[in-house]
Amino acid sequence: MAKLLLVEDDPCLSETVSQWLQFEKHLVETAFTGPEAVEQLRFETFDIIVMDWHIPEMTGIEVTKQYRSAGGTTPILMLSGNDTSAERQEGLRAGANDYLKKPFHLKELSIRLQKLLTPAAT
Repeated sequence: MAKLLLVEDDPCLSETVSQWLQFEKHLVETAFTGPEAVEQLRFETFDIIVMDWHIPEMTGIEVTKQYRSAGGTTPILMLSGNDTSAERQEGLRAGANDYLKKPFHLKELSIRLQKLLTPAAT
């Protein structure tokens, strides 16, 4: 079981993803805006962060950059409808560990999260 922060401003998608992740035995906390995410990341510890690119008040890119510049090391899976190579690269350069294009299948989300949660073999 992992503790996740889900940052997604679409209430329907947030609820669907949250329910799916809870079904998979994860503890899920949510944020709907950039400042909410920043606040939660400042005071809580998470095993993984699922970050939407387009959120109100601050983009997911801005939140990710701020989190990484403050020393945050938790893996981040960036979600976005943007799917050009340049946009994926921007998300990864900002500090995301992986990038998943919307719309996505919940099983693919689970596979990517498991990969990020599993320590690399040495």
